[in-house]
Amino acid sequence: MGYVRQKFIIKNPNEKILVVLKPAVQLDEIEIVYQRPATEYSVINPLQVQTFNESYLQKAACCNLSESFETNASIDVQITDAITGIRQIQLNGLLGKYILLTKENMPYLFGVQTARGLSFLPGPFIQSFQLSKGTGAVLNGYESFSGQINTELWHPAKPDFKLYFNTYVNQNARNEYNLILNQKLSQNIHSNLMLHSSFNPLAQDRNNDGFVDIPTGRQFNIVHKYAIKNNKGLDWQFGGQFIWDEKRSGQIMKNFAYSDTPYIVQSSTQRYDVFSKSGWIFKSKPGHSIGLQLLYSYYNDNNTYASNIYNALQNSFYANLIYQGIIQTTAHTYKIGWTYNLIQPKETYRYYHFARNEQIAGMFAEYNFVPSPNLSLLVGNRLDYHNYYGWIYIPRVHLKINFNNQNTTIKFSAGKAFRTPNPLSENIGLMASSRTFYFITENTSFPYFLNPEKAWTFGSNFYHQFKIFYRPANVLIEYYYSLFTSQAVTDIDTPTKVFFYNTNYAFAHTFQAEWQFQPIKRLETHLSFRYVNQQTKYQYGMNIQPYIPIYRGFLNLVYTTKNKKWNIDFTAQYNSSKRLPYTRTNPPDYQRPDASPPYFNLLAQITYNLKWQKQEWKIYIGGENLNDFKQKNPVISFTNPYSPYFDASIIWASIYGRMLYAGLRWYWK
Repeated sequence: MGYVRQKFIIKNPNEKILVVLKPAVQLDEIEIVYQRPATEYSVINPLQVQTFNESYLQKAACCNLSESFETNASIDVQITDAITGIRQIQLNGLLGKYILLTKENMPYLFGVQTARGLSFLPGPFIQSFQLSKGTGAVLNGYESFSGQINTELWHPAKPDFKLYFNTYVNQNARNEYNLILNQKLSQNIHSNLMLHSSFNPLAQDRNNDGFVDIPTGRQFNIVHKYAIKNNKGLDWQFGGQFIWDEKRSGQIMKNFAYSDTPYIVQSSTQRYDVFSKSGWIFKSKPGHSIGLQLLYSYYNDNNTYASNIYNALQNSFYANLIYQGIIQTTAHTYKIGWTYNLIQPKETYRYYHFARNEQIAGMFAEYNFVPSPNLSLLVGNRLDYHNYYGWIYIPRVHLKINFNNQNTTIKFSAGKAFRTPNPLSENIGLMASSRTFYFITENTSFPYFLNPEKAWTFGSNFYHQFKIFYRPANVLIEYYYSLFTSQAVTDIDTPTKVFFYNTNYAFAHTFQAEWQFQPIKRLETHLSFRYVNQQTKYQYGMNIQPYIPIYRGFLNLVYTTKNKKWNIDFTAQYNSSKRLPYTRTNPPDYQRPDASPPYFNLLAQITYNLKWQKQEWKIYIGGENLNDFKQKNPVISFTNPYSPYFDASIIWASIYGRMLYAGLRWYWK
């Protein structure tokens, strides 16, 4: 730093002299590297939003979106039955159907698509996802009861790699392959192509009940996107997704003692999406812009459960126009817009045939008051007209207050939510049984003869950042309360039967506390505890919904070596007892306990990182359910699947046990 002192003797004052300065100290080049945390909590957004990036998604095998939540403290993953292997999720003590699931802020799972849709987003396709708890913004619709999960696929212009390849294999011979190609077509145009294929060829029966533990099958998945952006204000993305998926499960061998026909379950699903997202920033009016979202989706799901057939076909169209502006200063911003939604599902199951032409048109307005960086008040209202249910009014409000140089944040939220029930697709796991379905009529002109679902949700959050021994730490404490004034109930407490009906009262209280800190250098620690008090008014009285744990504990440890060559990730989950459906009127051999025992689930992954020239390699091995905990006798009446007592839907834990895997991630920068 500075320069070497030099001495000159000047004989002629008019003579020009050239002086070359020499540095006194030559410093080595310093490279400053910032690594974003895998999970980020927004202290700016008035909504309670957590962002999970690529680092989080690589904590586990994360073959698809449904499996990415295994290392999440807030979301529970539940297997619907012992045959199909379908995974569904829970948030804030409510089932997954009460979560608004969007892809790039456009509807992703709606209507009859909810059953399998979580497995149709491969993990490597996802750049990040945002988890918003409680009621969300009104511009995204009226269906957010417990929260919203929005996935962002890789933006064509954003990745720092030109080519990405991932492969995965587990001990059940499931093998997957993912390829992402990014291309810069011009200064303003980028594109990417994402390809996925997966195969599960091995039919295993480790618990010796004659039924396949994990379905065999294959999936092909393609996403193609374009992004156009210029300096005049245009920002446009468009593209499409194609999915083809088939599965096979059921009995491996015939049981001639009861039937010459094995119980076979098969599914074949196709989905096509075409979308466009365009925005225009008005250069002459700073702070003002307009955006248009368009989506067409086709979904065809064909299933056979032995002699029973369930088919679901759906065409849907979505349009959302948003205008954003400011009132004099950025302390007053607003969004107004118009939404149109067309959903046309057709379903057939046994002797039931349901079809509807659901059309919803609505307007929304949202005002955000930000007098200072430490205070934000977001007020939203939307008014929709539904061709079955009439006018729907949805108010929502969010308040955020920062203290202590934004190290402490308090948030409050309140709002209403509304949705159309889809009892068949939402309970597809119950079809893996001999249960008879009964719909108790509330209104013959409504879909499935049921009233729509309505609820109020209230939430509060406390977030504090601090340091322990000069290392970063944070605490997050949350409380949510959902009160249903109308809920579509799935009553499975009568063996051999399922009743669908409405109730006018149900609630869920959820308390969750999280603590993240570094006890030593490069060791990230995440602790969480959750308590849920959930009750539903059934025809026979108040009771807890099945399969919802009252308590849940969570521990995640991530250690990175000093040279960043190795990453070790460990997760431990504690699940408390869950209420199970009533089976005491079954014959003794077909009865099950009223509640499951508590259990632990252990997961771990070790990753080796290698960089060479423009290439980056990540080689990983790991395991799920390392403690090998398994639910015993998951299938009731497995020796006679055609008896009235056959039921493979009472599932509360893993039926396969320990699962080991290995994989490779390769980047070309």
